Amino acid sequence: MGYIIRSNDIMIGIDLYLSNACMSKDGSFKRLVPPPVDAAGLELDYLIATHDHGDHLDTGSLETLVGKDSKTLMIGPASVVDYAVNAGIDGKKLIQLDRGQEKKLKSVELKAVLADHGEYAPDCIGVIISIAGKRIYFTSDTCYRTDLHEIIDTGGKIDLLIVPINGKYGNPDPKDASYIASWVKPEIVMPSHFWMFAEHGGDPGEFSKRCKEISPETRIVIPAIGERIIL
Repeated sequence: MGYIIRSNDIMIGIDLYLSNACMSKDGSFKRLVPPPVDAAGLELDYLIATHDHGDHLDTGSLETLVGKDSKTLMIGPASVVDYAVNAGIDGKKLIQLDRGQEKKLKSVELKAVLADHGEYAPDCIGVIISIAGKRIYFTSDTCYRTDLHEIIDTGGKIDLLIVPINGKYGNPDPKDASYIASWVKPEIVMPSHFWMFAEHGGDPGEFSKRCKEISPETRIVIPAIGERIIL
């Protein structure tokens, strides 16, 4: 579910998973596709991790991305900061961003909102990113709730919504993800969290069908891994 977001003067990674650290000894949670970029070649200004699960906070690339030889600052809720400190990352390179908080950093503004990922990630955040005149809502891992519109204030028009569709581990399935798109009413919706692991599942074709039925005014973009989308 990782992305790199960039404008002319800033580059941000969010929930990048570029290693194979999640694979178990029995071969479960093995990457199905190679990473589209090499962690060692990235020069990010900021790396956001929305929670401390291994496919969002990449333990296999953490030192490369934000270690002593990197200029990248890492942003995330308390669980992410705690994990990074315990992993030996310099606390000066960490910026805590919890639900309800906002940060302005260089030419980007970040707003952390609720992401309901259950008891195993109790402080998981969604992030609304304002950059270069565009607003991106990255829901992170979150279930669909009928009261989302009451407890999450998107603050206005969303140009791009990125929402999981795998329907497992507390995430919405294609139908519920289309309900989220219908609530947010973004210019573009991009399904995510599918085809990284066999265990995850996820059907972007089904999501596209459901979204066209429930939120026909929203443009649907299903990117290939490594594809660049220009807003």
